[in-house]
Amino acid sequence: MSDEIGLLCEPYLLLPDETGVEVAWVTDRRPRASRLVFAPWELADRLEQLSPDELLGASIGGELPGAVWVQAASTRLSAMAEDRESVLPARLVDLRLALQSGETSGVTVPREVWRIAARATGLEPGRAYAYRVASSGVASDVAHLSAAPPADSPSLRLLLTSDHQLGATVPATMQQAIAATGGFDAVLYAGDFVNVPDRASEWFDDARGSAFFPSMRGILPNTPMLSVVGNHEVQGMREAGATLAESFENALPLAVSPDGLSLSNYEMLFPSPSGARFFAITFGGVRIIALSAARVWRSDRAAEHPEDRVVSSRYQESRDVLDDPLAQRYGSHIIDDLSAGSPQYNWLRRELRSPEFAEARLRIVVMHESPHSIGVNAMPHFAHPVRLEERDATGQVTGVRYDYPSSENILLRDVAPLLEAARVELVIGGHSHLWSRFTSPAGVHYLETSHAGSTHGAFESGGGRQRARPPRLWNAHDALAQGDPGGLTPIVPSIRPRLGPENQPLPYVADPELSVFSVLTVSADAGAEVSSYVVDSRTPDAPAQLFDAFPLG
Repeated sequence: MSDEIGLLCEPYLLLPDETGVEVAWVTDRRPRASRLVFAPWELADRLEQLSPDELLGASIGGELPGAVWVQAASTRLSAMAEDRESVLPARLVDLRLALQSGETSGVTVPREVWRIAARATGLEPGRAYAYRVASSGVASDVAHLSAAPPADSPSLRLLLTSDHQLGATVPATMQQAIAATGGFDAVLYAGDFVNVPDRASEWFDDARGSAFFPSMRGILPNTPMLSVVGNHEVQGMREAGATLAESFENALPLAVSPDGLSLSNYEMLFPSPSGARFFAITFGGVRIIALSAARVWRSDRAAEHPEDRVVSSRYQESRDVLDDPLAQRYGSHIIDDLSAGSPQYNWLRRELRSPEFAEARLRIVVMHESPHSIGVNAMPHFAHPVRLEERDATGQVTGVRYDYPSSENILLRDVAPLLEAARVELVIGGHSHLWSRFTSPAGVHYLETSHAGSTHGAFESGGGRQRARPPRLWNAHDALAQGDPGGLTPIVPSIRPRLGPENQPLPYVADPELSVFSVLTVSADAGAEVSSYVVDSRTPDAPAQLFDAFPLG
């Protein structure tokens, strides 16, 4: 094995404020030394000419007068691993051999991954800086960074996206996003980065070419990302002999087991500015509220008779685990509670009453699951699973079912009324892998723009598709086959809608050949507008097409 350090991804930007921004990068070994070097943009060419040793050397000030260097801290992501289902690049010969030879558990092997980070501080507002990072003999290319734009910034452009999850079309779509707009001031990401969060290759170097960081090449080195938790950021309990995908489905409520679920890799790669999985920041005068609104994923299997239940799902427990609390799965349980009285709910109420919220030029919310959707994942209702135990004549438990009452939909009952009363302008969601939007009677816009070429389909009222529903033993009114659980009607795109089989304009984009991204533009003279673009994988060289736009405020 070579002793050379390798960069597993380009540097990426996080946690912007009015005077600085964090720069992070990832290596495949612990470096002896790491450093961030930045300088006014006019010095970009000279910065590019420096070798890694010069960037790390004691004489950097003499090599590049005006440059600032910051020593970086290293942290190992101890949960990163690979398994027999990993699609590894050819260069990872040792990992391939370890998996083939049955080392450790014979199914998974740890993978060494180190996150390096340093903060650029003392930045002048409105000024661009060139930067590079270096770690023990390797260095990045030049990219640019800046402090968060001031509140009176004349223009602001934010990329809205989510649910990439190794989608084959994502890399080309993100390049088309750059070509269509010229670049962004920030990325708002509504969750679900990869499929299995503890599988390192899905983040950095999956051989199929659509790992998360490479797919965002050209964006993240120059653009700070603000993100929220999705269900694919949550890894379940590791068990001997289980693949990482099987462990992913083993997530348990923390009340059942303190090791029931882990967000370790996500939280280390993308730390929150508040330390919690919900936060608010002001960026260019825009107040951005990030909520943790996600549930662990479960299949929709449901058998009416307890003896026929052979798997645990969102609706049932397998007949084989009824005597083992740690083998049960507890339905699609919510990761961070948002119901009235919960810490997150109380924090949101305070935020919506804060001066920072009131004084913002625009107020938007980012959350993985949204109150309104015509996607498959709008069901079951966003409620805590209600556990129903079935017993025989002796009182013995013979089956366990889970209901999700419509009356207890937390997003509709508790969260949406707060957002409506506060007159939030835009709510960005994801999770169902489609594009759709709604406008409430109060004027709040709800946008899902999570379609990255891997759609689960749309289920509009009166359309041709219906969601799968559990048998009649479950409450039928609590599982909508079609439509939005909140009762809103999806809006037909304003410019170039897709057409249905009878040439009717469709109020969504849900086509496996297409990918969608959206852009929020805020300007001093024209106000704010959300524009959505579609990229057709069958014509990859064709530019992205604008198909919808609507104003905010």
